[in-house]
Amino acid sequence: MQLSLAFVVAAATALLGTGNAFATPLEERAVVCKKPDYGPFRLYAAPVDPNVDWMPLRLLDLYTPRPTNDTISALFYSSDPDVGRVPAYWVLKNKVLSAVFTDAQFETINKAVVADSEVRFVTSDAASLRKQIAREWCAVRNPTNPTTGLPGYLSVKGSAEQFTYCTSFPVVGNPTQASIYYKAVVPSTGGDLERYCFKAHLVIQSIGIIAEPIPA
Repeated sequence: MQLSLAFVVAAATALLGTGNAFATPLEERAVVCKKPDYGPFRLYAAPVDPNVDWMPLRLLDLYTPRPTNDTISALFYSSDPDVGRVPAYWVLKNKVLSAVFTDAQFETINKAVVADSEVRFVTSDAASLRKQIAREWCAVRNPTNPTTGLPGYLSVKGSAEQFTYCTSFPVVGNPTQASIYYKAVVPSTGGDLERYCFKAHLVIQSIGIIAEPIPA
């Protein structure tokens, strides 16, 4: 059976028009980042629940620290000042998020985000960090303030809407401690502990007399 030329062209056009939708999920498509550099700034988890206060974030070491191996840390909140490491400030440079410690011997940068996992960082020497760079972060405008877009949000892979703060037990109001997750699966799957997660944005509050703008 012979097909008309018009039918073949129409079919090919339809396939080309829909091919990208199946080959690449929307969230994985390249998104232009208008603000790949920002800072210095303070970093907070801002729950979407207005009854829960912003939580200043720090890093909690997960594994054996240097010099045995690279120090891996998770983005974390604690009401106890003695838990975790508190950066002097944070900075975004060419889509790499860094925690800056004034007395640190090594640098601390973000690791690649992984779905249903804590947002993690690595502290190591320059040679090791060069092999682990993941340029995924961006400063974006806060849609709740259409005039200035400040204080801004951090986005990763083109979205600022994939973060939650998670605890090992149910909480009402502010938790005493919580881990920041990317694309947390709720209810949690696997592991020995249950996990309770609540949506939040990562808010960047510019340090300085005049807040650094974020383009629309």
